Amino acid sequence: MPDEGKPEQQSGTALREVRLRERRRHGGYLLIPAGALIGLGAGMLVGQPGAGVLIGLGLGLLAAAFVPAGGRLPEGAVPGHMSGPRWTQAMVGVFLMLVGLAVIWGPALPWTTIIAVLIIVLGLGFIARGFGRMG
Repeated sequence: MPDEGKPEQQSGTALREVRLRERRRHGGYLLIPAGALIGLGAGMLVGQPGAGVLIGLGLGLLAAAFVPAGGRLPEGAVPGHMSGPRWTQAMVGVFLMLVGLAVIWGPALPWTTIIAVLIIVLGLGFIARGFGRMG
């Protein structure tokens, strides 16, 4: 009977290791909400909370795109090859930063409509990509 507890302990240890690896792998994604919150606070200080969130969110996405999983590259990994930056995420980050800057400095007439349409198209693209991966 004492041997029956051993596999449970081993599987419990393995489960803990898997969870720890997952936390390390997703640690860079904490930069995204951190950037949004910092941007919100900074935007509130200067009277532009919406633009601050967009700029902060863009910076968070950009930072998360270039932070390797777990904070460092795995042994034997080649920088920029399957473990490198996520370029789509980086481009979305730059786009959001530009949108935030356009809200602050750009003329209000055509930019609001153009930006709104681009954001809607971007969101629809993410939905289409998500459904494409499901099939």
